Amino acid sequence: MMVLLKDIQVLDNGARFHSVDLHIHSYGASQDVKDSTMTPEAIVESAVRQGLLVIAITDHNSNANVQRAIDYALANYAVQILVLPGVEVSTAHGHLLAYFAPDRTADLTKFLSRLDLMGEMGADNTRTAKSMTETIAEVEKLGGICIAAHIDREKTGFDVFAPGFQNWKKDIITSPGLYGLECDAVDTLLWYSGQDEAGSSGVERKKMFSARQLVPGLSARHHLAHIQGSDAHSMKEFEHQAPNRSWTRVKLAELSFNAVRVALVDPTARVRACASLPRSIPRVRAVAITGGFLHEEMIHFSDNLNCLIGGRGTGKSTAIRAIAYAFGLNDEFGDYDNCPDSVTVYCEDANGIPYRYIRTRGGDIEVKAKEDGSLTDVPVDTFRIEYFGQGELAKVAEDPLKHPKLFQEFLDRHTNLRDLLETEESLVTRLRENAGRLSPLESAFGQLTTKKQSLKEIETKLKVAEEGKLREVVGTQSKLASEKTVRESIEAITTEYTTGWTLSNIQRDFNQILATAGTCTEDEASKKAIAAIEVAILKNNTAVKQKELELNDLLKSCAKELTKLTGELKISHQRMSGEVAAKLADLKARGLVTNLPGLELLLRQKTSVAKEIAGVEQRTDERKQCQTQRAEQRAELKGVREKMTERRKAQLKGINANLADTIKDYTIFVRYDDAGITKEFESFMQEKMHGTYCQNNVIENVCSRITPSELADLVLARNHEKIATMAKISSEWAEKMVDKLCYWNILFELQVLAKQPKPIITVRTKSTPPKEIPVLQLSDGQRHTILLTIAMLAESNVPLMIDQPEDDLDNAFIFSSIVTTLRAIKEKRQVILVTHNANIAVLGDSEL
Repeated sequence: MMVLLKDIQVLDNGARFHSVDLHIHSYGASQDVKDSTMTPEAIVESAVRQGLLVIAITDHNSNANVQRAIDYALANYAVQILVLPGVEVSTAHGHLLAYFAPDRTADLTKFLSRLDLMGEMGADNTRTAKSMTETIAEVEKLGGICIAAHIDREKTGFDVFAPGFQNWKKDIITSPGLYGLECDAVDTLLWYSGQDEAGSSGVERKKMFSARQLVPGLSARHHLAHIQGSDAHSMKEFEHQAPNRSWTRVKLAELSFNAVRVALVDPTARVRACASLPRSIPRVRAVAITGGFLHEEMIHFSDNLNCLIGGRGTGKSTAIRAIAYAFGLNDEFGDYDNCPDSVTVYCEDANGIPYRYIRTRGGDIEVKAKEDGSLTDVPVDTFRIEYFGQGELAKVAEDPLKHPKLFQEFLDRHTNLRDLLETEESLVTRLRENAGRLSPLESAFGQLTTKKQSLKEIETKLKVAEEGKLREVVGTQSKLASEKTVRESIEAITTEYTTGWTLSNIQRDFNQILATAGTCTEDEASKKAIAAIEVAILKNNTAVKQKELELNDLLKSCAKELTKLTGELKISHQRMSGEVAAKLADLKARGLVTNLPGLELLLRQKTSVAKEIAGVEQRTDERKQCQTQRAEQRAELKGVREKMTERRKAQLKGINANLADTIKDYTIFVRYDDAGITKEFESFMQEKMHGTYCQNNVIENVCSRITPSELADLVLARNHEKIATMAKISSEWAEKMVDKLCYWNILFELQVLAKQPKPIITVRTKSTPPKEIPVLQLSDGQRHTILLTIAMLAESNVPLMIDQPEDDLDNAFIFSSIVTTLRAIKEKRQVILVTHNANIAVLGDSEL
């Protein structure tokens, strides 16, 4: 019996991130709120509808509406929403948000009384003369928490309140009572952090952030939460439907003020501004296993970090391998004794479309997608995950220089090359098909000069024969042979015309295009346009078919006429051949012919060679068409491979930035060497140069300095001098290469052979001056860390599954690299790990 998703969802899937808005103004408490519908009760109602779990009423220097909001929420939505008592204070250095526990509203009142506010509560010009640092200290004394409001906003944000980086700004950042910074712009969400922007301002902010780490009691919680709030002054602003709303996602263990405080204490793992996150991410939602060691086990996964932790033999690796098996990423697992009888995996893509993967042991994968209430079959690779089995990363890390292809395949998992790879495969197939047609044509045309010379020699011999007693007979036979060649060529054309031609390559199957593309939208304008396109293509297909019938009727009519005429010509040839035979018999009877067999052989050779030449020359246009087609396809293939290289190099900026943030002992970056991955190219050359005693270093020089396609062109041009110059080899070896490779089948294979740029890990010490060292000089753990950093911080957002990533790493590396990275990608990518190291789960703040 199939296990349904709803049966698994009853299981707990750990802590969750929730949407919060900690900056809302209300009517009657903030003078600049003109929307009379912005009442505390209406704000609570709207927040519940929108799915907000925590809100804060933060009016300007006023707490007038705070208690109303709290009371309404407790009376109507006690377990659905938490309302924090808050206020936005206008300090001497900008605006500050302060929050207290819902049951401590009296502390908020006490706090406001200590500010010596100038002006009426809630008025536009009300303010305190206290500095922001002093105000934060007052909140801290009363057990509250503070967040600096919209720090990047002119006039009211403390960072842009005054130019420069004065000590009072440093005092704000180093205040123990400051828990976070609210930012308006997305690109300021990294201010006052270790990842602050480059430039003088970023450097100064980083200095202040570093100073915060030195404050007693803050070393363990020196990070500041970077949040966004709606700062809504109207219901329209509060309910604004933007792709990335000015909200914040916070991981809460419970619905309480203390839970909010705990999240702000650990912001790198528990707080995310919505604007910095994707709208949604693809995720593996659940798995159900039947049979085997994990019979009837079910797991309801968190959208974030999932750690399957336990001792050896507890089945944690079996579980993750079963999931990979269901996706077709670990087929050999089906041969193992611990493989389940059946695995069912439920997942959901970034567009919210659910998928169900079912695989029985040894069977095929069944994939269903649910859209518009109906289930449809979809390809296996519709939903993608990234999976690394135990030891797989270690294998790549073992020697990335010796096995660059393995390293490249690893890097390619993190960039989208699917469209280009499919195009490349199609072009290579078409070029090989083209080679199948063009190779015999080129070989035949290559022999034309020799055949024409042979025909000329035969005609010279026949001319000599004409000088003797056989002048009349030989002249007639020679001309008759020429005429027979014409007749046989026309007979070949007649056969082609009778067979007919097809124009199917011009016709297009629109239904196949639709099926390949997948499900389209229900937009009426689009549906109308698509229907019109289908009609136009069908109309054209019908017209083309009609033209094909007309063309074949025309060809068959011509073939009929040609058959009649060649028949008449054949009768004439038979008559003339008979007359010549009679004359030869008479001459032979009188003893005047001594070399008749030699003469007949020459005539047969003339007929045969002339027919071959005519047959080849008849295909001149076909050859030109194939050559043009090949040139176009080669240019297209070159363009596709260049785009692949561009995409691969484009991902290096992010990879190298992540490596710089993660690995502190060395400067490590990945680059591409244009010498390329040459193993396949070298094997090809060694095979073709077999028997020449060509040394490996000669082949290595050629393969590293010339692309296969360039070499093919140089060989075809027999330009051995340029080969020698480019490859830095001797002219003698270059000549031998030209002789060995100058065959059409070899040249055509060279033209499609790929040589990708080679990825190289460069390591430099941080000494002065820096010294470059071999990557193998790094420890296994450091090399493993490089790959883990690339895998986990890649731009890809597909679910990441790794079996025991801690292999080869000590606890120091786990804390400094893996844990930091796992915390950084929360809410951006789902991660499922198998581990026996509790540090990963605990320090990584695993949700499940």
